[in-house]
Amino acid sequence: MDTGRVRRRTVILRPGDGLEYVAADWADTLVVVERGQLELECQSGCRAQFAAGAVLTMVGLPVRRLHNAGSQPLVLSAITRRSADR
Repeated sequence: MDTGRVRRRTVILRPGDGLEYVAADWADTLVVVERGQLELECQSGCRAQFAAGAVLTMVGLPVRRLHNAGSQPLVLSAITRRSADR
């Protein structure tokens, strides 16, 4: 979805799948866990889990990977604000 002011993209991970964290891909992004269980793996190896309904931003966090920690597909909505010069 692209309304001119915000851009929304959907990220889906199957059970057991992971995604390498690239900071630039998530800059200025609000992340909503729409369905499933998101697990963030930090550079230190620590992990934090977020259930459906969680809203977060990963800016400034030492994230290494995103994982689907559940048995159902993980669906994330990534909402990014568009700047006036784009």
